[in-house]
Amino acid sequence: MLYFLAYSGLLSGIAAIIFGLFVYLKDRRSAVNKSYALLSLSIAIWGLAYYFWPLADNKKQALISFQILHMGSILIAPSFLWFSLSLLDLHKKFKKLIVFSYILSVFFIMIDPTVFFIKDMIPMYIFRYWAIPGIAYHFYLIFWFICVLFAWFCVIKQFKYLTKTKQNQMKYVFIASVLGFLGGSTNYFLWYKISIPPIATILVGVHIVIIAYAVVRHQLMDIEIVIKKSLVFAGMFIFSFGIFVAITLIVSHLFGRGGILSLAVSSLIIVIGLRPLEILLVNTTDKFLFQKKYEYKQILKKFIDDVITVLNLDEVVNSTLKLLDESLHPYTASIFILNRADDKYNLYGSSGLENKDIAFTSESKLVYFLKKTHNPAVIKQADGIKGVDSPIVLEMQNLKAVLVLPFLLHDDLIGFIALGRKRSDEDYTKDDLDVLQDLARTESIAVGNAQLITEAAQGERRAAIGTMAAGINHEIGNPLNIINTKIQFFLLSSQRGLFQDKTKEEITQECSSILNETIKQTNRISEITRKLSNFAKPSKEFKPELVDILEQVEETLSMIGHDLELEKIQIETNIPPSLYKITADKREIQQIFFNIIRNAAQAIEKSGKIIISAINTVNNKVHIEVRDTGKGIPEDKTRRIFEPFFTTKGANQGTGLGLSIVRQLVWKNKGEISFSSQAGVGTVFVLEFNQGV
Repeated sequence: MLYFLAYSGLLSGIAAIIFGLFVYLKDRRSAVNKSYALLSLSIAIWGLAYYFWPLADNKKQALISFQILHMGSILIAPSFLWFSLSLLDLHKKFKKLIVFSYILSVFFIMIDPTVFFIKDMIPMYIFRYWAIPGIAYHFYLIFWFICVLFAWFCVIKQFKYLTKTKQNQMKYVFIASVLGFLGGSTNYFLWYKISIPPIATILVGVHIVIIAYAVVRHQLMDIEIVIKKSLVFAGMFIFSFGIFVAITLIVSHLFGRGGILSLAVSSLIIVIGLRPLEILLVNTTDKFLFQKKYEYKQILKKFIDDVITVLNLDEVVNSTLKLLDESLHPYTASIFILNRADDKYNLYGSSGLENKDIAFTSESKLVYFLKKTHNPAVIKQADGIKGVDSPIVLEMQNLKAVLVLPFLLHDDLIGFIALGRKRSDEDYTKDDLDVLQDLARTESIAVGNAQLITEAAQGERRAAIGTMAAGINHEIGNPLNIINTKIQFFLLSSQRGLFQDKTKEEITQECSSILNETIKQTNRISEITRKLSNFAKPSKEFKPELVDILEQVEETLSMIGHDLELEKIQIETNIPPSLYKITADKREIQQIFFNIIRNAAQAIEKSGKIIISAINTVNNKVHIEVRDTGKGIPEDKTRRIFEPFFTTKGANQGTGLGLSIVRQLVWKNKGEISFSSQAGVGTVFVLEFNQGV
């Protein structure tokens, strides 16, 4: 038991020293790194002194060890408070509290060597020497727990406001600290003569391991490679130390005191086994801790296969940036797309880049280099690829980029992607560039396709607005006629002297009536134009909310219903008031109905009927059907109706994008779409959405 406690303290101390030193040297200016380094130093002091205390030969040695380990323990609490608040970016807000906690720590450290902190050392439980607390010790313990509990309180309170990445980091920090402090806290029971041994002290070492895993898995403090080297170094150190101790004990047991012999045998085994052990440790850390990092090539290749099918430019750019951040972990990544209208390469999306107003013209040295060479631009030579000249370096530094890859389509530069340094501080290798160039080539096609779809979709929308024009003209014409009639009648009556026999009050009342009616009708016009504006310029932001299906169907019909009436198409709606609402983007649901109803109308020749019905299903879904009595879809074409640019209409009668857009919008709003059709009878489109919450 004594040896178990001693060596658990030793291992915790060594791990804390190695890890804390590497964190501090990584970024000496960062509050997070400085606070964690001080926390690690405190744990190291505690752990190393904890090693000597159980093995002390006399009371004086045990007392000195106890006093030293408490110096580390006293500093752990404020250091953990500073570290937690720094991770939450609250260290400046609570600066006075952090300073005060350290002042109190210094006070307790000054009292530590006195009888006010430790009265005496006596035998207790299985230990030869255990401390009896002085009066100041109780106040120290209260202070210690207040620091830790306040840090946990801040973590829990701020958790919901953190980004997803930061939440993942804080989960591990919180779990590690709970385990570490609970394990260390088992040392306090014997101080108050509660017969529970400090067997959970080993959890302090577990705390360090969990933090190490958080660094690797979730880029805590951005030092993945440092952790890898630390783990390899620690493994080699433990192996060497263990071999030396084991051989010394065996040789001493067999041959008596054989210091030279044991040293020679130990050295031989260490020399022979150290290199294979290093290779084993490197491969093990790569496989189990850095698996995601070292499989990024496979991830990128799979993404290359998938992105070519994406037809939305925002989705192409955002998914690319997300993938690069998760696989290569660059400090910055930005994508620039050519705007042909002003001949500029504008920033379309970025991560880690503070300046969002950057744009490049054709006069740019970087753009000229990419156009001329069709090669990546790198700041310094890497694996045979020559670094760029100084003027280009300056432009890349403005982007915080060390690598820029062109998007080329038919030898035209349609954009480029700029990548900053890796967070691991590794250089981009030839293998990296090979995979990234494959990504850039595929991205060029995806961007070109998405731009083509966007242009065609804008044409589709203009055509849809044209379809609405007659209905809008009719809807606006009616209130304008009412206003005009009222005013003309009033003026004509006034000219003919019909108001001569009326009092001022009666004339005023007549004017008020006309004005009230005018306000009513202008509000009606305003509502009609609002509907048109919402449809013509939909929001770029996805805004899910509770949506009433009946309300959206009626809104859509108010825009195109008159046009359908002119074409002798009857509209029938069977939507119960009790229909569930759904959670979706209201404007996108309206666009879905507009496209489906318009398609149904275009499928009807001469006259016919469109029936819109909806019911609640037993599995909490909303089932919607749009049925028409049109000509139907030929069986050999049913498989292709959702394909972009495919249309069953005649030449110049549609872009073939309507149903493709509908399916994307339905999927985006967590719904499903299907259809059935019979030539000469009609078609029914079926939509299903989840009940809103």
